[in-house]
Amino acid sequence: MTDPGNPPPDLPRPTSAADGLFNRERLLVVFFFAAYFFLIYQLFLVLAPFLAPLLGAAMLALVVFPLRQFVLRRIPSPSVASLLITILVMVTVIVPASVLTWILVREAAQMVPELNAWLTAQRSQGWPMTRNGELAAFDRLLAAAQRFFDMIELDVPSVASETVRELGNRITSAGATIVRKFVTVLFQLFILLLALFFFLRDGPSMIARLMDLVPMEAESKAMVLRGLDRTVVAMVRGTLITASAQGLLVGIGLAVAGIPYPVLLGFVATFLAVVPFIGTAIVWVPAVVYLVMTDQIGAAIGLTVWGVVAVGLIDNLLRPIVVGSHARLPATLLFLGVLGGFQVYGPVGGLISPLLIACVIAFARIYRERYRPPGA
Repeated sequence: MTDPGNPPPDLPRPTSAADGLFNRERLLVVFFFAAYFFLIYQLFLVLAPFLAPLLGAAMLALVVFPLRQFVLRRIPSPSVASLLITILVMVTVIVPASVLTWILVREAAQMVPELNAWLTAQRSQGWPMTRNGELAAFDRLLAAAQRFFDMIELDVPSVASETVRELGNRITSAGATIVRKFVTVLFQLFILLLALFFFLRDGPSMIARLMDLVPMEAESKAMVLRGLDRTVVAMVRGTLITASAQGLLVGIGLAVAGIPYPVLLGFVATFLAVVPFIGTAIVWVPAVVYLVMTDQIGAAIGLTVWGVVAVGLIDNLLRPIVVGSHARLPATLLFLGVLGGFQVYGPVGGLISPLLIACVIAFARIYRERYRPPGA
């Protein structure tokens, strides 16, 4: 019992819910982060029109960064070395890519009506066309394929025509946009080159400052950087360079064989080079079939040898050189990610999706090595 002559000791005053939610320190924290994220969102809106050139510059910086290190050992000035590499990229990549884009748009505009007319003629004369005994085995194979397509009610010419029309319309629409916004495109190319210079010059310090803001343990942040380095480098260098080389070789082979629109088909082959198991064969095998159907047997044999030997082996020869010891990424995930990126984000999605895939793989590796429960 409490002594009546002595007052009871002061008991702590009960804390109300309002005191717990709205004390001064918590309000300051909430205000700070609300304002911080609002400013970041506004900054994103400001930079959104330049997202494509900035991401393109980041991709190019990853590709040519080893060259930057090589030049820096001979020219100790980071600014001069980065400027020289930026000029080299402009001359060897940007200018040829711009010229190829213009040729690509022109070929797409010409090819779509011609190919649709050819497919319509083939269908009206009986698909597939035969040659009355010439190449009888090939004719029987085509007839068997046609019977299979009829059985599953698949109209191959219609599907091919629609696919080509859609691809041509997309490329033509992109070309019309480029022509209509020529000054804007030039300005974005300037932004790309300017960003490439600063990424090459200040890239390591920019990454270090950015990682300082990440609220993670130092070891985990280092693991993220190592994972991003492995996956992004393998994805960008391995896929971009090897796919471009394969597309270039396919275009050369098609041009020598006399196939029309080799630049457009080479571009398609570049995009399809990441498809597992099939890759560029989706482009050059139908070209071989076309040559056989038009009795150009020598050209068909030559294109087949070129596709199997030159195009087929370049991936195995070039990828180990440009990727080195970095991890090889699952091609199926990359292909689906790029397609999904185009669907969700438009053309910029082709640049965003590889970075997203790289981040997911890096965080999955961190979870497996640091946070997965034992025995799970």
